[in-house]
Amino acid sequence: MLIITQESWHADATGARLLSLAEAASLQFGDIGGSLLLLPLGEADWEQPRPERELLAEAGAASNFHGIYIAGAVPVLAAHSDEPQTVGFVVGPDGNTALRVPKITPDFIEGFTDSACELGRPADLPVLDTPLGRLGILTGEDILYSHYARVLTYNGAEVILNPCRERRDAGFESRLRARRTRAYESSAYVAVATPHAQLSGDVNVRLPCASALYLHDQQTVEEAGQGESFLKPDFSIEFLRRKRSTLFMNQPVYMRSMLYAPGYLQAAAADQAAAREMPQTRDGWSEEAGRRIAAQAQANRIDGPTEDQYSALLVQNEFRVIHMDTPNPEEILRQNLDEAIGLAARSAFIPNVRLVCFPEFFMTGSGGFGKRTPKTLERIAITYPGPETDVLSEFAQKNHVYVAGSTFEKDPRFPERVFNSAFILNDSGDLILHYRKLHCADIWGQLPDTTPGSIYSRLVEELGYDALFPVVDTPLGKLAAMVCFDHTVPETAHMLAKRGAEVIIHCTSDPHGAGRRPWEECRMTRAHDNGAYILAPRPGGEYFDPHAVHPGTFLRGYTRIIGYDGRLLGEADTSGKVSFQANLDLAELRRYRAKASANMLIWDEPRSYVDWYEQGHGLPGDLWAGDPQDNPYANFAAMKDSLERFYKEGIYLRPGSTRTGAETDARSLI
Repeated sequence: MLIITQESWHADATGARLLSLAEAASLQFGDIGGSLLLLPLGEADWEQPRPERELLAEAGAASNFHGIYIAGAVPVLAAHSDEPQTVGFVVGPDGNTALRVPKITPDFIEGFTDSACELGRPADLPVLDTPLGRLGILTGEDILYSHYARVLTYNGAEVILNPCRERRDAGFESRLRARRTRAYESSAYVAVATPHAQLSGDVNVRLPCASALYLHDQQTVEEAGQGESFLKPDFSIEFLRRKRSTLFMNQPVYMRSMLYAPGYLQAAAADQAAAREMPQTRDGWSEEAGRRIAAQAQANRIDGPTEDQYSALLVQNEFRVIHMDTPNPEEILRQNLDEAIGLAARSAFIPNVRLVCFPEFFMTGSGGFGKRTPKTLERIAITYPGPETDVLSEFAQKNHVYVAGSTFEKDPRFPERVFNSAFILNDSGDLILHYRKLHCADIWGQLPDTTPGSIYSRLVEELGYDALFPVVDTPLGKLAAMVCFDHTVPETAHMLAKRGAEVIIHCTSDPHGAGRRPWEECRMTRAHDNGAYILAPRPGGEYFDPHAVHPGTFLRGYTRIIGYDGRLLGEADTSGKVSFQANLDLAELRRYRAKASANMLIWDEPRSYVDWYEQGHGLPGDLWAGDPQDNPYANFAAMKDSLERFYKEGIYLRPGSTRTGAETDARSLI
């Protein structure tokens, strides 16, 4: 049984308070022996914090008395450093401290505190085996960083506990969404406990409801209501293990961590070179925030004139599918291109429109259906530059706009291979950015395009590592691109943002299906986590028969523009042919990034997690370095191998597993 409480507690009365909370839970739910009681972030006197050993001994006595696990987090005088620090913990039914995890990030949402944290140190995020499943803890703001959840997943976590204290502000809804997204990215449960009230002097301050249990598909299992003391959600670790045994949308299994390791190593080296001793006071953290914000602004400065405000035009076209046996595919490709440009031309001439974005497959279609091969995709792939981009170049010059889009692409340097690529042309018609999709349906053998990870060594040798994550300086800001599937892997947008991206053009073709909600929330979370605009043009339909009168309904439209704070700015709330524009304000984006409570990137320290990416979990690189016609992903072969490695390495447990861990002696932890 998992029980989440919204009742506040104070470090100075830990023993009595936890005994009474457990007693109240037993009166409400009956026998709670062996259960896990998750507490919100506890309150403490920062001027005189309690010693960690003393407080955890009281918590252990309460857990032992009721025969339960108690988890939470609280500011203490840390046992290892004698510094004030927030520490997450689990005490077991035997009364011992079974898990201890100091908070990594500073308390930036609440305006900082007089405390130390683990920022910049290698992340030590242990996991506890229990009959309820394998537990990990991310306290407070730590859950907002996808990398720490990734480390916990690689360590074997099935349930990520997030004791915190939420506030209602402009970022509240985005933070709730980020927690749901962490569950999806980690194929795990995320359990959140936050108090519904806090005593401030003699005033009982009401706080927003945010306690909940989220499942790996981003569905909310259950949320606590206002004023409720306890939440007992429907919780089954066996259900999660069965879900993890599937090959679809099992993100930790299909993402390639090795793609990001070199970039994080570069960033970690730069952070180390500029490292300073971390503050331990509120004033010190405020000063450190100012230093980091100034350094980020300087690194992201664009030389030359910039346009702080302009409109982006997103085009939602309908394309005709070119099948494997379609004669004269060039004619249909050109028809798709001309119709997309015609739709854009209705508004592209307006002076304030400076960026026009087309969706994935807008001119080539998705390659038809059936057993596609690289040879069949080559029929509809184009070159950058080439005749088709020449047409777009003329459009860009005529309307004085930047143009972005995504197509199948071939490159003579990589014969017999087809990439799913994105491009950006400037208003002079020049190709200024060329991005190749990193994550795709190729992993299931369904779409035989080549992703960079499949030929990693050869591609990096030819183009260099930086070609994986291009960001270009323009008067319209620092522009970058992703394609479809890429946004489900948070590291991709994060790497672009680490390189300065302010506007990420996400050319995509989301279909109808059960994955609709997770994909939408991922997109909004990418914007929030990185403080960047996300522009997501999508097709409004496809003509499966190129000569059909009406399009099919597989592609649903709903093109979107997401603001840098994760909120929806505009949407084409329909399928069909649509173009709409929204105003982008880069001056306001930069003002947002100047706020220490909002700019999450300044507290991102790759030194904390790069070691885990170097281990190469997930799909390995160079899987398709051999014959381009011999697809190693066919029949799910590569995915099956990756999932089996997760079982062998203990990252996942098989359905039906009875494995549990022994209690851990508290002396080994504190």
